[in-house]
Amino acid sequence: MAHPSYDAWRFCTVINEPVTSNEAAVKLLSELISIPSMARGVEDGTGDQAVADAVEKFGRACGAEVERQPVGGGDSNVLVSVPADADAPTLVFEAHMDTVALGPMTNGLEPWVDPEGRLHGRGACDTKGSLAMQLLALQWAVRQSRAPCRLVVCAAVGEESSGLGARALAASNAGRTIDGAIVGEPTSLEVVRAHRWGVVWDVFTRGTAAHTSHPHLGDNAITRMTQLIEVIHQEYPRLLASKVHPLIGPSTYSIRSIQGGLTGSPNMVPDSCTLHMERRCNPDERPEDVEADFNEILDIARQRHPGLRVESEFPQRDWFGLDTPESSAVVQSLRRGCDTVLGSATVTGAPYGSDAVSLSQVGIPSVLFGPGDIRHAHSPDEFVPVAEVVAGAQVLAETWMHFADDE
Repeated sequence: MAHPSYDAWRFCTVINEPVTSNEAAVKLLSELISIPSMARGVEDGTGDQAVADAVEKFGRACGAEVERQPVGGGDSNVLVSVPADADAPTLVFEAHMDTVALGPMTNGLEPWVDPEGRLHGRGACDTKGSLAMQLLALQWAVRQSRAPCRLVVCAAVGEESSGLGARALAASNAGRTIDGAIVGEPTSLEVVRAHRWGVVWDVFTRGTAAHTSHPHLGDNAITRMTQLIEVIHQEYPRLLASKVHPLIGPSTYSIRSIQGGLTGSPNMVPDSCTLHMERRCNPDERPEDVEADFNEILDIARQRHPGLRVESEFPQRDWFGLDTPESSAVVQSLRRGCDTVLGSATVTGAPYGSDAVSLSQVGIPSVLFGPGDIRHAHSPDEFVPVAEVVAGAQVLAETWMHFADDE
């Protein structure tokens, strides 16, 4: 989505001053990117607590209230707040601090701005750009003489690996003190009110081992798996054809990986093969439906290929998508903020998941909003347009100013 420069946007706003500047956005976002925060468990994973320290320092410097919220294992979210009257609603901005591994991005911790105004670095798009946007909006909010509602920026732990930060924030809402949440993700400044959920499971084909000089005496589990894969590609599109969400489109499936055979035994017909399946499901689908659909495919495969021995193993947990009603206050306030600053608002859905699910499942109406394009997240040349960070901060300030009116 192409956007004009921030200078074109700023004259659309009803706030009488720009919330921040390109220079301030580059300074803050560059500082965040330069701090290693690769998720624990990935290559050179550092965790994200050094970023938490930087966020705490920023919050205290701008005069906000700051709290560390423990999430376990010595890690903590950082809550940076602007207080309001006791009966005022609470609006939360949340963005995760961790990133994926640097991978092929050799200069990922050395942020730089190209001639087109795009800031490059690991996490620029996913999702330190959103975190910077939120903190800059809060910095402006602190300076206002009156707070129309309580504002909390939550810099959250571990979205890329565990989701512990968002779950800790959700658990703190036991008294239903949070009235709406805007979760930072690269949406190109579109309002995303619905997204999918994902599930990964294992599929096993069983064979019979034999010497490879007499393969007819065995039953090759890898060959059996190729038979199953053929049926999957024939039948899954038919089953998913009716699973379409108006904002997201059709559900999808993919084969993530396959393992079979024993590399240490080169003369053996393999007796087992494992397939890792993934489904990206729309928010109205249920885990039990996903399992039932795949079991139907297995039954078809057994009918077409007599002797096929196959079974699947699904994780035993609940999975949820996001589908926040368009009429909710957080959608309407953010939409109005986009209309005011950007000239128009796009309300849509996304095929990926986010921290917003943990919040919505405890009754917090939640949406996604942030600078950058998801197609550049996790890439070898990750970047975010600086103008979108600045304009996004202006949108969030507008949203905060009017959120209480929509509650």
